[in-house]
Amino acid sequence: MYSILCVQVENRTQATNAVVFTKSDRDYSIFYDVQIFYYLWYGTPQMDGKYIHWDHVLVPHWDPKIAPSHAKGRHTPPEDIASSFFPELGPYSSRDPSVLESHMSQIEAAAAGVLVLSWYPPGIADNHGEPREDLVPAVMDAAHRHSIKVTGERTGMFLHFLVLY
Repeated sequence: MYSILCVQVENRTQATNAVVFTKSDRDYSIFYDVQIFYYLWYGTPQMDGKYIHWDHVLVPHWDPKIAPSHAKGRHTPPEDIASSFFPELGPYSSRDPSVLESHMSQIEAAAAGVLVLSWYPPGIADNHGEPREDLVPAVMDAAHRHSIKVTGERTGMFLHFLVLY
């Protein structure tokens, strides 16, 4: 059972709107002016048959004098991943329902109210990934269960396809 109360919250620069939810075990706020980017493109051998995005090509060094001696090749998960930070869940698959639920719980706990979904339209992916449009409904359902709104970072074409889902 949820009750909803709209409140005015002051921050250092301006007043912002928040929604305060009351659950039987605690009160918590969701701030719809706080947005988190979310990427659907990660995969693991267990869920996807191979690592996706965790095994990017190593980025060449920007300095041409150092570039020849800089490491080349690809990252080699699960220990060496293409990320500056190692995820608490380890290299995960965006397809894993338990990962999706964990991510939405973490976003809710952080009080972020909007998930900015980085997603390509059907059949399209970047050079390192695969099409993932089949995951969009699951993300939207999980976000809804946690009172998180979903938008997209792409052009108007993104919104057109998102509405179709």
